[in-house]
Amino acid sequence: LIVLQREQIGGVTKAMALTNGHKHDEQQHGLVVMRGWGSDKPGISDAFLKIVRQHQCHVLDMGQFLLEGSLMFNFVLDVLPETSAALMNNLSRCANELNLQVDFHFPEREEVEAQCKVVAGITIVTRELITPALLHDVDEVLSHQGCMITDIEHRSDNKRENACEYNKLQMLVQCPPGFRLSTMTCGTPTEAKGSTKSLQAVCWEHEAEVTIRWWDAMNRPNGKSLVVFGLSHVLYPFDCLDEALRGVGVDPSSVDSMGTMSEQQAQKVALLKGKTVEEMSSIIGRLQFTPGAHLVCSALKRMGCRMAVLTNTGLQIMADHAKRELGLDFILCRDLEVVDGVYTGNYAGGELSDIRFRKTDLLKLMADREGISCRNVVTIGEPLLGLKAANARSFLDSFGPNVWFNSDKLKDLSILLYLLGFNGSDVHALSSLQKPSLKRKRSGENGSIGTVTAPPGKNILLHVSARVCTAGQIKKVLGPLKAAKSGMELATFKMCRLQPGGICLGLNLRVHQDSPEQILKDLLLASSRHGLEIKDVGEQASEASKIFPRTPSACWEHYYLNRYLITMVQQPQISAAALSTLFGTLAENGVNILRIDRLSIGSFLSGMQFVVHLPSTLEPDTLSQKLAAAAKQQGSDIAFQQDELERWMRRLVVFDMDSTLIQQEVIDELAKHAGVESQVKAITEAAMRGELNFFESLKSRVALLKGHNAEELFSRVKAKLIYTPGAKKLCDTLKSMGFKMAVISGGFLPVAREVQRHLGLDYAFANTLEVDEAGVLTGSTSGPVVTPERKRALLATIANVEGCEIKQTIAVGDGANDIPMLNTAGLGIAFCAKPKVQEVTDFRINQKDLSTVLFLIGVSERAAQGLTEEAKAVSNTADTAGK
Repeated sequence: LIVLQREQIGGVTKAMALTNGHKHDEQQHGLVVMRGWGSDKPGISDAFLKIVRQHQCHVLDMGQFLLEGSLMFNFVLDVLPETSAALMNNLSRCANELNLQVDFHFPEREEVEAQCKVVAGITIVTRELITPALLHDVDEVLSHQGCMITDIEHRSDNKRENACEYNKLQMLVQCPPGFRLSTMTCGTPTEAKGSTKSLQAVCWEHEAEVTIRWWDAMNRPNGKSLVVFGLSHVLYPFDCLDEALRGVGVDPSSVDSMGTMSEQQAQKVALLKGKTVEEMSSIIGRLQFTPGAHLVCSALKRMGCRMAVLTNTGLQIMADHAKRELGLDFILCRDLEVVDGVYTGNYAGGELSDIRFRKTDLLKLMADREGISCRNVVTIGEPLLGLKAANARSFLDSFGPNVWFNSDKLKDLSILLYLLGFNGSDVHALSSLQKPSLKRKRSGENGSIGTVTAPPGKNILLHVSARVCTAGQIKKVLGPLKAAKSGMELATFKMCRLQPGGICLGLNLRVHQDSPEQILKDLLLASSRHGLEIKDVGEQASEASKIFPRTPSACWEHYYLNRYLITMVQQPQISAAALSTLFGTLAENGVNILRIDRLSIGSFLSGMQFVVHLPSTLEPDTLSQKLAAAAKQQGSDIAFQQDELERWMRRLVVFDMDSTLIQQEVIDELAKHAGVESQVKAITEAAMRGELNFFESLKSRVALLKGHNAEELFSRVKAKLIYTPGAKKLCDTLKSMGFKMAVISGGFLPVAREVQRHLGLDYAFANTLEVDEAGVLTGSTSGPVVTPERKRALLATIANVEGCEIKQTIAVGDGANDIPMLNTAGLGIAFCAKPKVQEVTDFRINQKDLSTVLFLIGVSERAAQGLTEEAKAVSNTADTAGK
């Protein structure tokens, strides 16, 4: 699937997307939507965009939809009426030359919908086949609740036939204003104090699991999340009290199963009376965790998430064992009373032993303690068990996603990673990082994680499109297939929504019956009845498969081994020339675009991300150099990096200060206020000519400050600091995501600490000027000087203190003294840097907006807004509580 995840804007009249860098004039413009389809091959977007550029059109939206090698694409163009006929003729001629089909329609501007912020993300995971009946029933529930599916992603590495674990679908759903996620999970309340059918109930009927959350333009939890596990049947594959009883020779089945859960637990605790702590301790060494527990916890810990256990049924000794072995941060667990090393048969706590704390209170307590938004609290297990309906709904609406898990049914905890947003290639990469003794057994060779044989049958490949997106469209398309709960599967199902309101839907239906022709007729009839256009694209897919084979190993290579990201930024907007140059470079090198994401919001399209597949004959370094040349030619920034797990695992960012976080050079500002500006400037120029090294130039410039009052001088400089545009936004967003941040500067510590305070950084390192007893500068430094090599060493030291690897770090700087640090970090970014620095670094940003660093780590502008808004809400709550 190649999809543009649009940050939709209200009013096309304000949208000036891919232009030649000029604003709209006052002439009347009209909308033209071009839709095309045919066999996929590199260079299609490039060919059409060249024509669009020639006619000086504005591209308001674009989408590319790929189904098993068959391509469907849309361009939404803003054109002058007098040029529209020539434009369409040229586009049609280009399509004929490429053996593609195109058509056009002309929507009214009023059809373009305003931005919708109420969007939910739904993840469905199953080991079974994804059937038409499953998706039909899911859409039936959602449409009944007034919700509308707008996007569905079904990646090749999320298919059992390729990944050998689970089938997974990721959906985006537009919800009505004021909608509550608890309604999706539990159904709509009825007057009879019941509820309508819920999404979870529907998925369970089809042996699938589902996770529901508000979508913030990110597909997985960020590092500032709290993940709370149950203990019995979650981290351990048994009931902890039952296992304790069996371990000391007591049969837990003697407990009366007719009582309440609390009564049963009390009876089990009573049966432990007279047993010794020593007996219980001997059990611990034999305990086994649920398969996948080590993998899940190590992945979340690597992301920087905080992890806890919250349980009423477990034993403290077992909970402590889990904390120690799995690297958990908190344990909230009832313990048993012990006297002289013997269990009394009661809970600990004396007169308070009968108090059972509310889960919501404990979760809020932990979230507040860590400064984490309640929406970032993820619960794993069955926390709703035993709650009244109203309390269950309140729980779901108060916290982040609840991922249901019970080891009696699901067996392997690794399904949580899929339900939390990780893809098959991510899980494979995480598994490879584990210690050999902890790795799960998996099949496959040569980097693949194994395959299963797809059931035999005939494949029917269809493209379905509509000019408007409405609730229940999937239900209408799949209605004729609902009755067949077996005998057919959706080998691939993808959907994307386009402006102005249209949709593209693709399905690869695998039929295990003798007469698929009748099924095709039924689908055609149903689609026609509901105003949907449907095309059989099996022949086109067959042609495309000659270029891109569709074997499981080829799919795995496509989505993992040769998958790269291209991030493009240009302020105030990406020009058509810049985009055309990029597409031309990709086409010339046989690079195929898999997915397009819009990173910026508002009227101007200033940031885009392209997921691409490189042919095996193309060296990544070769393409990187060509992209850098294209960026320099058009005045844009293009970053090229592998689409791998480590992009989501970065946790530490280190900044230079002068000309990076702030726009000034501190030594120059000090010299200005000290009246020695010209002398310092001469020394700086000598250093730039190579006549002085870093230490000598620093020593000479510091000597000129001798005799000035330190506090007075630094106060003047701090009062007039000019922060780089986007610095505050970048640091606020990174902080809300759980990143640790540091400034490491060759400047001076008083200014570095002021920058640390203003931007909310965690560490500040810089040079210290020596001051005498009278508070006057002596003209010397004290302590170690921050040289280029010390910057590099401090980066490694902070990473070690924070418990992350060097490849999980990011460094941002502009000067030659930053080069060792930039080339050591996992992601080194030269920001508006000197030519020498840009020549030796892989990532460059020349737009004077530091927040564009977020684009390089996959955070869209919309996501950044949502993260900072949540952080402010948490901060306000803390302030109110403090008062």
